[in-house]
Amino acid sequence: MKYIKQLDSLRAIAVVLVIISHWFSKSHILNHFPNGTIGVDMFFVLSGFLITSILFQNRTITNITRGEILKVFYARRTLRIFPIYYLTIFILLAFSKYTGTSIKSDFLHYFTYTSNFNFLIKGHWDGMLSHLWSLAVEEQFYLIWPWLIIFTKKKHLIYIITLFILVGLSSRLIFNDLSLSRILTTSCFDSFGIGALLSWFIHFKEKRLKMFYSISMIFSLILISLVIYGNFAFSIHYWTIIPTSTANSIISIWLITYIYINRTSNKRIFRFFLDSPILIFLGKISYGIYLYHNILPRFTSIIKNSHVIKTSETFNLLLNLPYFMLIFNSVLLVIISWGSFKIIELPFLKLKKKFNLKKEPNTL
Repeated sequence: MKYIKQLDSLRAIAVVLVIISHWFSKSHILNHFPNGTIGVDMFFVLSGFLITSILFQNRTITNITRGEILKVFYARRTLRIFPIYYLTIFILLAFSKYTGTSIKSDFLHYFTYTSNFNFLIKGHWDGMLSHLWSLAVEEQFYLIWPWLIIFTKKKHLIYIITLFILVGLSSRLIFNDLSLSRILTTSCFDSFGIGALLSWFIHFKEKRLKMFYSISMIFSLILISLVIYGNFAFSIHYWTIIPTSTANSIISIWLITYIYINRTSNKRIFRFFLDSPILIFLGKISYGIYLYHNILPRFTSIIKNSHVIKTSETFNLLLNLPYFMLIFNSVLLVIISWGSFKIIELPFLKLKKKFNLKKEPNTL
């Protein structure tokens, strides 16, 4: 699938929602809605859609084995995800006494992308590293999904996708009373599966894509209406009727489908919003923004409370300005994420060219 720049704008929106959920108090008006959950679910749906699209395309390539497809897929994912993740956790391990986390004793969980299970077993988060649960879930999804898509016959793919969605829904309902149950891998399957469903329609039932869009729009408008009506009228949340993340995923897939169908259009929402250079830029560096956003405030807070800063009249004057630290952290986060992308991520991304599959049609 060709690059769709508006999806980067959607990534930017998702990561901003997550930042709001972590940088503002739960009682803040901006957190009246579950911004963090919405943002993460949007990322999961995007992953399900894009990863499945890549795998569907790879299935059409001839003169290669399934093993080669998997090898190339994992090589490219490794180059995209591992470099800054492992650099970050090793740096944090070195400065563990300043992190206020259990990274030293629980490092194996962070190293193996199993922090979500660690949080689930303990029943609590781990400070500024808590957001890494979603990266763990993504990696666990990558361990399962490519094998299912590559080794399943074409006619059975829709059943696999449907089963994934049902497992996600069932998991949310079965483990609903378990603390932090939403970070269980199976509880996220419906989000990935809903994203994969759009990819299936695009690749195998494109004539019915507008029907899929219409259905997702109807469900999304109903859910959005429930949000508005419930929150402002009777404090009834839509997640009392349908699991939160499933509802978020349905709304997300509606937006993604809209973007896909209208990706080459000149509609106002594209010209003035989704085609925004700022949003597209933030979307491109969103992985770094997500990885660093919960960590950065911890260290800027340590610097803020240091003796040098506290005894400086100039710094104290700045710190007393409204929202100074919020603006400072925001600017610094973007600068660090951009630098990370240019200096670390981009060189590894260029290596992905060595892991390309020659595209020739096949009936796999």
